[in-house]
Amino acid sequence: MTTRNIFSSLLLPGLLLVTGSFLSSCEKDAQFREFNYPAPIVKDFLPKQGYPLGDVTITGQDFGEVVGAVRVYFGNVRADTVRSVTNNKIVVQAPAKGITGIITVEIFGKRDSIPQVFTFKPGARLVSMSSNKAAVGDEITLTGSNFGTDKSLVHVFVGAKEAAVVSVAADQVKFQVPDAPPGTVALVVDGQRLLGQYLLVNAEKLTGTLFGHSGSWSNNPATVITAAVDGNLNTYVDAPSATGYVGYDMGEGKSAVLKSIRYAPRNGSAGKMVGGQIRGANDSSLSDYVVLYTIATAPPSGTYTEATVAVTNRYRYIYYYSPAGNCNISEIEFYGSR
Repeated sequence: MTTRNIFSSLLLPGLLLVTGSFLSSCEKDAQFREFNYPAPIVKDFLPKQGYPLGDVTITGQDFGEVVGAVRVYFGNVRADTVRSVTNNKIVVQAPAKGITGIITVEIFGKRDSIPQVFTFKPGARLVSMSSNKAAVGDEITLTGSNFGTDKSLVHVFVGAKEAAVVSVAADQVKFQVPDAPPGTVALVVDGQRLLGQYLLVNAEKLTGTLFGHSGSWSNNPATVITAAVDGNLNTYVDAPSATGYVGYDMGEGKSAVLKSIRYAPRNGSAGKMVGGQIRGANDSSLSDYVVLYTIATAPPSGTYTEATVAVTNRYRYIYYYSPAGNCNISEIEFYGSR
């Protein structure tokens, strides 16, 4: 064997060894960049029993802080809403159709649970109200199911005002109408909050001849002032200029006392209602207007926001005025007495 062949024989294995070591090193570097999260450890949860959509607090360790990584199961039903996560606590909303069973926490594919089960109690259900119009002192009946019979666990509100509960049965709650402005009836059963109808207390929905600014942005017929009173939360007003207004003329020789309002913004434009005003006037020029209420914060979209108007004067013209934002309002409703 020549010297050159001997050298080649020695060199080739060395090159293969170096190349193999280099490739192995690259593979290890790639693996080194992978994260290895610890498995969650569930230690306890409270309460041990509760209602659908009620909050449950789970304690333990190694939960992390990434809400999107956390999955919680009640039996085999996954909860839709994880409210918050810290390394040792998870607050989760029990699923609407959950079943009694073990609570399992899953984080990045790793699971843990404890043997104790969470027991679902049948949730209360509000079906109907005997009337949506009443005088102070009248009795209203709420009908539904799973109200229980413990009067101390049942509360009724008209807007923000609590009403006196007269009687409680498993399928019926009776309450006395309080001295309050119109408002949505809320039935609270052992912490469960159920919403009923908007109750007109010594009041009516005020209407008349619709008036307001003319036209709309880009002359769109779907966004003129009639959209504010069509009862559709998906339609909206879009004025041709920054300012705009819409309301009712009670009629010649007529007037009304405004007691409350309900309003909703154009979807995606709630901030444009901040600074909006509810005004009352008696001259057709509206030059004698009085600001009855000012919207201070952006209302939620897709639902009505209620407000009480604390005035006693009577006005022929009652309307919503938008100083900016093209009067982007979805709905406006006025309630009071004539």
